[in-house]
Amino acid sequence: MRVLNHDIAVGYWNKPSYLLSLIIQELAKPPSERTEWLMWVDADSIILNPAIPAEAFIPPSDLDNIHVVASKDQNGLNTGIFFLHVHPWSVDMLVETIALPLYRPDIDLGTSPDQLAMALIFNQTEGGLSARGYKAGVVYLPRPWINTYEWSHAYEGKKGDMLVHFPGMQEERWTHMSNWLDIVEMTPQEWEVPFEETEYPNRTKQFWGQYRTVRDTALRVEKALDERPSDARESTRAAISSLWEALQEEADNPQLLRQRLETLEEAATLDQVLSKH
Repeated sequence: MRVLNHDIAVGYWNKPSYLLSLIIQELAKPPSERTEWLMWVDADSIILNPAIPAEAFIPPSDLDNIHVVASKDQNGLNTGIFFLHVHPWSVDMLVETIALPLYRPDIDLGTSPDQLAMALIFNQTEGGLSARGYKAGVVYLPRPWINTYEWSHAYEGKKGDMLVHFPGMQEERWTHMSNWLDIVEMTPQEWEVPFEETEYPNRTKQFWGQYRTVRDTALRVEKALDERPSDARESTRAAISSLWEALQEEADNPQLLRQRLETLEEAATLDQVLSKH
């Protein structure tokens, strides 16, 4: 665990600046000695169930295109808790995030400038190491899995969940945090549950399994379209574009992914039939 106890940048820019320094330090080590992923946790968060391993949420090794695992709420990306791959991709992403106010001063970044800047960089489809931007390297998990909120009226989670986060509570935050710290320190058994007895193992396995299936199907159909571009109908191209969009922006919505996958499979099957006549 690394803890930042004092400012190293102005205003809200401590987080990306500190992460950039940690990523560079790790990349300077021999590959066998590097940390593979970092889990960022805001200071207004409390671990409720230390039996949950952080690595449960990172992608399997074959999904090596993924460099960020994050979550979204009603306002979009929330960077209170997210996972970042130790990789040159992450260096480029963080550099662009920190530099955004300098080369795009026309953009109003609002009250959480670092978070909005990162969200804007995540949506880029140009630039970066691959010249394709960063969008394809980000995956959104269902937020309560890794970023469970405390609201003014109640905790949205349940026994066994990994943590509690207190975003946007202003001065109310301190009372709520004090109450939770009393619980965790005095009766930790009230919230700690062995990992195998929680929903995390099955849910994360299903999530990454669906992600892999959708990605592989999209790649397979895309390859087929490239091999016979003149035969493909516009509906198939639209379906594959829609599926990629869902995978990159709404992987936390499994029902939507299934719907988009079925639409693509139907369109591709019809294309195959039409191409025979």
